Amino acid sequence: MKICYLYLHRLAGRGSGRYMQSLLTYFKGKRHQLFLVEGMRSKLSILRGVYVRYVHFPFQIPVYQGRADVKRNVRMSTVPDSQLFSLIRRFAEWAVKINERFGIDIVHANHASITPFSAYLSKKINGVPYVVTAHGTGMLSSMESKRNYEIARLGLEESEKVISNSKFTKSGLVRDFGIHKNRIKVVYPGVDTEVFRPATERVKKAVRRKYGCDRKRIVLSSGFFSEEKGFQYLIEAARAYEKGNDDIVTLITGQGPYQRELEAMIKKLGLKNTRILGWVLRKDLIKLYGTADIFVTPSIWEEPFGLVSAEALASRTPVIATNMGGIPEIVTRDVGDVVEAKSGASIADAVLSRIYDDGWLRRRGKAGRERVIEHFSVKVCGRETENVYKRAIG
Repeated sequence: MKICYLYLHRLAGRGSGRYMQSLLTYFKGKRHQLFLVEGMRSKLSILRGVYVRYVHFPFQIPVYQGRADVKRNVRMSTVPDSQLFSLIRRFAEWAVKINERFGIDIVHANHASITPFSAYLSKKINGVPYVVTAHGTGMLSSMESKRNYEIARLGLEESEKVISNSKFTKSGLVRDFGIHKNRIKVVYPGVDTEVFRPATERVKKAVRRKYGCDRKRIVLSSGFFSEEKGFQYLIEAARAYEKGNDDIVTLITGQGPYQRELEAMIKKLGLKNTRILGWVLRKDLIKLYGTADIFVTPSIWEEPFGLVSAEALASRTPVIATNMGGIPEIVTRDVGDVVEAKSGASIADAVLSRIYDDGWLRRRGKAGRERVIEHFSVKVCGRETENVYKRAIG
């Protein structure tokens, strides 16, 4: 099968980029021929063997939400018509050119925004069917202006199938864009369970030594540092559970515009065992996942999916998460705890009631990894996406 992906930003970093990496990993392993058209150049080893075309633009590529890797954030809804339709046209042109040269079978556009319309235009020219994956943030961006909404809606409506990254996102597609529920297939993003896996005792000892956590219980959290990710409530929780428990350490990894505020909050509260580690290498984050006793996802916005929770569970680490968006589809009572959002007290109560219970940690950790393998692995994501392609083509 020859598959052409349309993706506006870099593949590195956040949820949809990691989703794309998972698909490329799976389909390369199945020896399909892969093509990628992107607006921001990625430099990843996974792209070896993929026919990549970088679409150069003489203006700032707009974003759906704030991104740490974009110096000047320009929202999709605010760009002039000339720039917006230039983006759409150039992606469509590359899809047409690739088909003329290689004869592609399917186009896969990502985000319910402009690339589905590009896929629609290319289909009008060459008849190649296309599918769309809605990740959530593109939907929110498209709803900020009537122009962008109509572009996204038409691109979704004319596709052979819409893939949704969660049941929560599916409900938004039905409610806000009028897409019939039978045209939407929920396919959860995939976690590579061979990479995100339980840490050995040797690795755990090395990680604890590296971060000064010998004989400590570790609460870990990770993500993009923005206000809606809710790290401020985890810090509030740390103030509560650090009192009288100097053997609990809280480590927070990531990057983003809210980092200074979080560091200032820790300093103001005088927390000795709570640290912002900043951005860490992927290999180090994997080791932290596998070493932590509990992972916390404190998000206060309607997360379309919440990949970090699945990565932690794959590492056999129980997760305490807020009941926002698609997160409860990942985190159930069998693999962790779901707590009220915007409540440091709820997070603190959950941490204190679980972190010293070795039996609970062991059972929930085991069940969490099994859940990811069954529902959220790269293999499951790839297989279900491949089935969508086959139905779209056939």
